[in-house]
Amino acid sequence: MKRIVLHILVLSALLLFISCGGGGGSPPPPVTTHSVTLTWAPNHESGVNSAGGGYQVAISGQPTINVPYTAGLVTAPTTTTVLLITGTYTVTVRAYAALDAQGGKTGSISAASSPITVIVP
Repeated sequence: MKRIVLHILVLSALLLFISCGGGGGSPPPPVTTHSVTLTWAPNHESGVNSAGGGYQVAISGQPTINVPYTAGLVTAPTTTTVLLITGTYTVTVRAYAALDAQGGKTGSISAASSPITVIVP
């Protein structure tokens, strides 16, 4: 399978780490929840973009998210939105198909994309 490129878009928060420069008297920033939209480049293989195909999104410390192909679409969706609390996360994406490379029904899954570090303020 082709390599997947992962892009991150954070909604309702900037990916800037804001620090309180010294002083020692400032309280730490509050822990909040932010909506984070993850997008990636599509895999154009037919198995990924047909019934039984799609993507798995792995976010450290979170359950794996399944983004399956939906009947009627030309390609499997290449975006998902998650709620994450303040913290640092590692994200990877893998494409999968119901058929293996020889056309058998054992299925196949790509290697994970390069990991992306996401800092949610």
